[in-house]
Amino acid sequence: MTAMTSRYRILETNVLLERFVTYNEVFSEYLKTIKIIERGEALRYETYGRLIDNYIRNVKQFIQLCNSYLAKYKLENSLVAEKLNNYFLDLIGAISCMDPESETVDHGSLALAQSRIKERQTEFVDSINFFIK
Repeated sequence: MTAMTSRYRILETNVLLERFVTYNEVFSEYLKTIKIIERGEALRYETYGRLIDNYIRNVKQFIQLCNSYLAKYKLENSLVAEKLNNYFLDLIGAISCMDPESETVDHGSLALAQSRIKERQTEFVDSINFFIK
């Protein structure tokens, strides 16, 4: 691998990690919004159903970004891809704590989902650090 190619890979990896941090903040805010809706402090049209739809839309956008990175560097069947996939599974699983029909939240499963997401974040960052070295 040439020095220039390696440099671009590092730059693109840094961009991916910046997006990762940004999306993590977005997903965290979605999960905080659950409490705002529950307390009745959200806008009238902000419901669990709408929150779930927007959350899933953002997860899909981030998946597309990550998939293009994985494809570009031929990492589809790597440890990085596996850790990223686990992260996305837990992100999507986090919405199972909400019941949009009855507008209720299972706070125990929400707390568990948040801790699992944090673990997956760390695992992914560790795997990408290994890839860069």
